[in-house]
Amino acid sequence: MNRPISYLIITTIILSISFFSHAFSSEKALDIISYNKELKTAIRLYQVNDYHEALLKLEIFAKRGDKTAQYIVGTMYLNAQGTKQDLTKSYGWLTVANEQKTQAWALPLKMLDDKLAVEHLEILALEGEKYIKLYGAKSQRLKCKNVKTLGSNRPSHRCNKIEIVNGYYFVEDLDAMAID
Repeated sequence: MNRPISYLIITTIILSISFFSHAFSSEKALDIISYNKELKTAIRLYQVNDYHEALLKLEIFAKRGDKTAQYIVGTMYLNAQGTKQDLTKSYGWLTVANEQKTQAWALPLKMLDDKLAVEHLEILALEGEKYIKLYGAKSQRLKCKNVKTLGSNRPSHRCNKIEIVNGYYFVEDLDAMAID
């Protein structure tokens, strides 16, 4: 009787270790401190108008699902900052960034919707759906919810990374899945 229970316990331990080692593989986890430090560095590059370098770094975070990075990258493609203007990429990034439902972030999309032809908007909408599928809250393991804002009665809708293990975020290496 003790032998089957021992086998069951050992099997459970081995399966648990296997599961957690897979979930915590180094290529899919990044400690939160490093993640935030790298993101702040990328945003600082944008703030000091080093657009070319900022775009390279911010696009990494945009692919990881960071909504601020997605919005900035979308506006950079729209305004030709650090790159040539690309309305398709701009629309895609701005669409996925707007999963956060920030009112000000909807303005560039509204401007594009007002100025572009319907046929072109249909193509851009498909691109937006593609970006949501690849880089959206669900695929990049973000939790979106209404949160109270200090000094306001109106809640804000925020999307944040979910820790996969205490102190670590899920990050998918999406360089192989480049968007053309």
